[in-house]
Amino acid sequence: MLVPNRATHKANAEKLMDYYYEPEVAATLAAYVNYICPVEGAKQAMEKVDSSLVDNPLIFPDDSLLAKAKDFMGLDQRTEAAYQKQFASVIGA
Repeated sequence: MLVPNRATHKANAEKLMDYYYEPEVAATLAAYVNYICPVEGAKQAMEKVDSSLVDNPLIFPDDSLLAKAKDFMGLDQRTEAAYQKQFASVIGA
């Protein structure tokens, strides 16, 4: 999540972010989307939301699984623009 640098309601956006990072809320969201949950305490909160998902490595991966993960390389603006142009030509935009 991010707040655009010219946002006029920055405090509201930050409150929403804080809300989603509450462990109970994060666990509820993770149970719905079945996606990795980075929120500390959400695994414990998942016990109350859906105990069958507590040991799901796709939501709460352990260190050995995370060690196999790869990050995408960061792109500078020039490279990003070139990739976007190439992608647009592939999709016919």
